[in-house]
Amino acid sequence: MEEPFQLASTPLRTPFRKIAMALSGGGFRAASFSIGAMGYLHKVQYDDSRNLLDNVEFISSASGGTFPAILYSVYTKKGIPFGKVYKDMLTFMDGEGLLEDVLKLLDDDKAWEGEIKNRNLINAFARTYDQRLFKGETFGVYWGKEGRNVEVCFNATEFTRGLSFRWQTIGGQTGNNYIYIDKRTPSHLEALQDIKLGDIMASSSCFPGGFEPIVYPEDFSYPAGRDGREGGGGLSRDRLEQAMIVTDYNNQPGILDGSIGLMDGGVDDNQGLYSAILADTRRRKDQPDNGFDLIIVSDVASYFMDPYIPCVPESKGSWRKKNTEDILKGLGSVMRRVNNSIKLFFWLGLILLAGSVTLLVQHDEGPWRNIGFFLLSPAIILLLLWIAALIARRSIPQIGQLSDFLNSSDKSFQESLKEQLPAVTVLSGSALSSLIKYLKKSRFSVLEQMLKTRVNSTLSMVMDINLKQTRRLIFDIFFGNFYGKDVWENRRAFDVIYELSTYNKASREKSIKNKFQNNQDAQSLLLEGCLEINAVAEDARTMGTTLWYDHNDAAEKRMMKVVACGQFTTCAKLLEYVLDLEQTMKSETSLPEERKSIQLSAKERAIFDGVKAQLLDDWKKFKNDPYFVYKSML
Repeated sequence: MEEPFQLASTPLRTPFRKIAMALSGGGFRAASFSIGAMGYLHKVQYDDSRNLLDNVEFISSASGGTFPAILYSVYTKKGIPFGKVYKDMLTFMDGEGLLEDVLKLLDDDKAWEGEIKNRNLINAFARTYDQRLFKGETFGVYWGKEGRNVEVCFNATEFTRGLSFRWQTIGGQTGNNYIYIDKRTPSHLEALQDIKLGDIMASSSCFPGGFEPIVYPEDFSYPAGRDGREGGGGLSRDRLEQAMIVTDYNNQPGILDGSIGLMDGGVDDNQGLYSAILADTRRRKDQPDNGFDLIIVSDVASYFMDPYIPCVPESKGSWRKKNTEDILKGLGSVMRRVNNSIKLFFWLGLILLAGSVTLLVQHDEGPWRNIGFFLLSPAIILLLLWIAALIARRSIPQIGQLSDFLNSSDKSFQESLKEQLPAVTVLSGSALSSLIKYLKKSRFSVLEQMLKTRVNSTLSMVMDINLKQTRRLIFDIFFGNFYGKDVWENRRAFDVIYELSTYNKASREKSIKNKFQNNQDAQSLLLEGCLEINAVAEDARTMGTTLWYDHNDAAEKRMMKVVACGQFTTCAKLLEYVLDLEQTMKSETSLPEERKSIQLSAKERAIFDGVKAQLLDDWKKFKNDPYFVYKSML
């Protein structure tokens, strides 16, 4: 496949006819903003028979954006109108019902009988998605003969090569170049088609720190009777294992032998944009004019992050002033007492039981017999406590391990660290030994501060810095900065949640004035009278990344604000896009037709002007009421 920068720029001839959407990650904030963007595209008519959403031919997504991406594409395939998509998506996200269902399922022993899936949080979410949102549907729905096809690519990240794993309907394989399911092999395709959409959703959205990886193949299998289709026989681990091809480091393909961990698609590409770039490249490879007319990026992230604040050692609490070695000795003493208590329960209970039985056997009546009965009760209680403590110790082996760990010698302590935390092997034996001695002699507040610092910085690196750096690299390609060639000029709209927020007001003004330097009308239209819009966008921007709206969010109507923000931001960015195209066409008036970057026929110009008129009218209405589309769609 050709790299994106090798593509030739082609004239724009049919604005808005072939649209791709890239929906970012960001929990329910992303899902809400994306369904809002889709809702606005659905409102704008393209011609007498279609709206702009009907012209969306491809959707890629990551994490939270995958919720509306799957639901819309499946409902479209089934011929279900968008109004139902919109309603079902908002109903699914409203309140804490999702979390309550997940925890109830996780606690239900019977519900996990016969499951091959691991019983953990991500699989409880996967099964809840399957039941509540996707009604048992599988990936095979996209191969049905009826309905309109929207090409899809739902992004996850595999923990074998560290690359995007693309659940896609396009091309000959799902996955990536090194780990994939070959759709050209019938048995492999059949296994892929039987994978639950709920499991695909979970693989795209299980963000690090909040979830454990979802594991292929076992977590994607399910027993017969849970197919969502009549006569389904389930999906076995063996079928999934046989369907997955894994290449070695010599790039030699072989059948999967073991497991693959999958996590949030946002780890590798939180905007889902690179998948859209690849799809456009694939379309243009043989037909340069077959690329997308417009790629819309619906994004709830930003380039900015909160500044790093160093952790300051805590001084409260006398235990923080003690050195770490004394704390460890104290904990070790407690653990020894726990172990001794287990033995004490047994021997004391056994002695009391023996004494009770002896007295009861030797005396048929009298005070000694009463004493025997008196000793029987505490004997039984102590033995029951011994059994319970023994079961607890065996059920939670970490108690015993912690006891051994805390009471071990420095050398054993060092070996245990290497075994339990493989990352410390980057230190030599002498360096690790010196570090352990230092930490043991230092105050516990120092160790606490070191641990907090490392946890916070690691999470910031994984959840923030890495995502933003990847975002910059992909956007540099998309905007022609990386290779110095703007392939997608006149074909992109960057629809971001913070665009119209109070926080971004000064930056937006600077950008608009720079883009429309000689067009005061455009500046006034896009910048003036937006105070109410700015306030709603600011509330939407500051919502956290969560997989549910809590009671506070409901009280503050956060979901409504984020959905509305998706609607009016999409209108604003499309209007800006249209005005920019007009400016380009005006600047190219004197050029020969074949040299113009925008070449519209009379018919296409009429469609273009019709879309612009709707955008202008809606933008004025949004300034008066940022929720007018939200209300009308309900």
